[in-house]
Amino acid sequence: MTNAPSKIWICVTGKEVPDWILERMTTADVATDGSFEIEASDGVVKVEAGYAVFEFGEQVFACPPKLVQEKLAAAAGEDNEVVANLANRAEAERERRREEKQAPLAKASGDKPLKLKAMIGSPPAPQFALVDQLMVDDSYQRSIEGGASQKLIVKIAENWDWRLCLPLIVSRRQGSLYVIDGQHRLEAARLRGDIRDIPVVVFDFDDPRGEAELFVQANRSRRTMSKLDDFHAAVIAGDTKAVAVNEVVTAAGLAVGRIQAWQYWKPGEVVFVTAITRALHSHGKPVVEQVLGMIARAFEGLVLTGVGAVFEGLCSIVQERSKAGNPIDSALMETVLAEVGIPGWKEAVDGAESGQERAEAMMKALAEAYAEAEAE
Repeated sequence: MTNAPSKIWICVTGKEVPDWILERMTTADVATDGSFEIEASDGVVKVEAGYAVFEFGEQVFACPPKLVQEKLAAAAGEDNEVVANLANRAEAERERRREEKQAPLAKASGDKPLKLKAMIGSPPAPQFALVDQLMVDDSYQRSIEGGASQKLIVKIAENWDWRLCLPLIVSRRQGSLYVIDGQHRLEAARLRGDIRDIPVVVFDFDDPRGEAELFVQANRSRRTMSKLDDFHAAVIAGDTKAVAVNEVVTAAGLAVGRIQAWQYWKPGEVVFVTAITRALHSHGKPVVEQVLGMIARAFEGLVLTGVGAVFEGLCSIVQERSKAGNPIDSALMETVLAEVGIPGWKEAVDGAESGQERAEAMMKALAEAYAEAEAE
């Protein structure tokens, strides 16, 4: 007996069947799908497309290719050289396929084993919720009063498509349902007036802090959040820097705005949170509190457009004068600020091309105006 199959043939529809197989066919006809039956050495076998038919010594076998090794082992023994080689090749092929399946995962993890952390939270509960029962927590949610948001809401309402209405992410808190992600879709549904309920997935939260953290993660993963969106969510989530900024702003009687576009600002709202954060770090809390207090009193009831430059200039002057032992008189500076007015301070930096030039121009204007008032 030879060590390897002397003949092997793969069944393919339309392919001519060789004589050594024809001799073993139980019928003279081949089915339209290319299948037929043969009297194999181990019984009658239906040969279908893809099957391997092979001759080993005086024996003939038919089976799917993956079973050839098994058939050979039964006929020649496990220690047969051909069987052993086939076994090695089969194992190598299985290993290659395993590596191919793992390749995308290895690429994503940089060929390092994944460090899986414990899952957070419980699986959500998909359901429908009545539109009128869904609430929005304004303490961390985006403002939808701006023109862009209103246009988007109208567009969704006018072109409502259930195929595009993914479930809203909702928090169940103290018996109420708060929308974490999907506020525009909710408002569009309300605007239409003909949608009673809407699909949601519900998570349980004890307070707004956890909701705010999820809100930030959900929105950052899809699109860039504005600095103000990020700030308000960070305050509710307990971020120390954001909380510190919010505290000094509110202590001065001001509030951090929610919309970047100045056309929608309200009196007493500030949006220069980045400048305040820097000032707290470089000038300290007492200076920032003093400056914000002066701004609040000098421009009471006014929309604070362009006042970010005034804030930064004042912080530098207050700190310099304090170090020199000649502190600023807050009441006098408030009078100076009010007399020049917001439009006047904006004119002081007209023509400045860079942030540094604006800062220098504002500091000079503030220092000169204060010195003039001080001399009177």
